Amino acid sequence: MDHRVVTQTLDLERRFIEPVVKAVLHTILFHRYFGNVSPRDTCILGSIQYTSVDNTDVQRQVDERVDELMQSLALTGDSKSQISLYFTETKPRRAWFSKSEEEICWEEWIIHINCTVSKSPTEVGQLQASAEDQAKRAIFRVIQEMDKHKDHIPLIASKQSNPFPYHISVAPTSGLWSSMIKRAIPARAPK
Repeated sequence: MDHRVVTQTLDLERRFIEPVVKAVLHTILFHRYFGNVSPRDTCILGSIQYTSVDNTDVQRQVDERVDELMQSLALTGDSKSQISLYFTETKPRRAWFSKSEEEICWEEWIIHINCTVSKSPTEVGQLQASAEDQAKRAIFRVIQEMDKHKDHIPLIASKQSNPFPYHISVAPTSGLWSSMIKRAIPARAPK
């Protein structure tokens, strides 16, 4: 079975990356977390409200991965990164003399982040307005995609609280190795 991939690109000033990415991830999880959920409303950037799963494990995992994303942007000096959220189903896999389980991905959300830096106080206001607009569009797109595409969701065959495990991963899109090598090699003083 092929899995569904949805990509989004966000062009954000560094200080707006964390709240906007959290809002998008939580919106996705709220619509794909199939256990009993209690909704939790959160407001970001003063005017944008989104609903998340009120579960400490979900909150913790999103917080950890977004912190990892922010550290990745800071450590590598890159202006680009990406964070992925994917959902899997666990199926039994039979081998000749053993039984095991395998996770099969059925949906993946990839968020590309382009980080910008404000150069003046007037530009900050424009970048915040842009961040608000992008957050609204990203959240709305998540909701549209969830409503449009449901046929690929596997049948629930488990009695677990959340029958489909999810994973969040962070990957810088460029410069990881080169920036690590640059940091490892000490700079020589000019003669």
